Amino acid sequence: MYPTLIIGIRNRGMAWAEAVQAHPEFELAGVADVDPEVLRTRSEQLKLPDGARYLDYRKALLSGTHRIAIVVTPNHLHYPIAKDVLQAGIHCILEKPFAENLAQAEELTRLARQKSLILVIGHNYRFKAPFLGIAEVIREGRLGCLIGVEVSFHRYRPPRYDYERGMSYPLLYIQGIHHLDQLISFLPAPIEEILCRHYLPPDSPWCSPSVCHLVLRCADGVLVNYRGSYDCRGGQTPYNGLWRFEFERGDLVLNEQGKLWQIEEERRDCLYEPREGERSSDELLLDTVKQAIEGGKEAPTSGRNNLATLRLLFEVIAAGERSSDQE
Repeated sequence: MYPTLIIGIRNRGMAWAEAVQAHPEFELAGVADVDPEVLRTRSEQLKLPDGARYLDYRKALLSGTHRIAIVVTPNHLHYPIAKDVLQAGIHCILEKPFAENLAQAEELTRLARQKSLILVIGHNYRFKAPFLGIAEVIREGRLGCLIGVEVSFHRYRPPRYDYERGMSYPLLYIQGIHHLDQLISFLPAPIEEILCRHYLPPDSPWCSPSVCHLVLRCADGVLVNYRGSYDCRGGQTPYNGLWRFEFERGDLVLNEQGKLWQIEEERRDCLYEPREGERSSDELLLDTVKQAIEGGKEAPTSGRNNLATLRLLFEVIAAGERSSDQE
């Protein structure tokens, strides 16, 4: 059993708490939050005693109670809190994005290695059933070589808190990073060229570009088209986005209903459709943490592996900025 602390319990932290409580090998042993009312109400919902509630996460780290801490805080706090967790000798699950710059992420990766601790980034999309199905088709070559990928994500998602309003590139940091991480996991060859445009609509509630149009060219010739928006006032896609993969012998399509279709000429096969009772992607990510601790098998979303995702995020942002400078 792995006694687990969650640092930041307002929204996404509650989803993690539910995943921990649902997992037979993990125990929710404590929660920490700087907001006393949030801490009280969430702790009551989770039926946690007073001794498992912390306004100061540092006291929780010093309690000797926890083997794993899940850090679910605003982006600018990821690095300092994760560093405190690792220095306390506690395994760390850190919500995305890994850090606000590459140097911080590399430092945390080195620290985890030096202390023989597990550092995993919370890219739970990797463990969602339709994406696991896509990865399997690509890995097994069922439809031949991959030719191209199209991804569309558009929602109206205004800032929810004051600290979010001034966030840089909110679409990419909050949601697009999941899509970029998925692309890295799918693409058979390295990305060699990035063409990108960022846009901030005049009526946007954000202060930084909330729309991104992106083209990636891979070493094997595969082209990726990505369009993401946090300022769509019309039809909304699922948070997973809409995906189409073109292969030599057919397509894979992830649609609005969350169904994954394999399409070959006149044949259509549904490879996956959502169903009640299936394990959450957060629980499946926790499986990989347990395996890494017990068997030494590196988690797919380990800190070391996630450096590539963080690099791609920064490269996409920079490519769009260069395009704007050249106008």
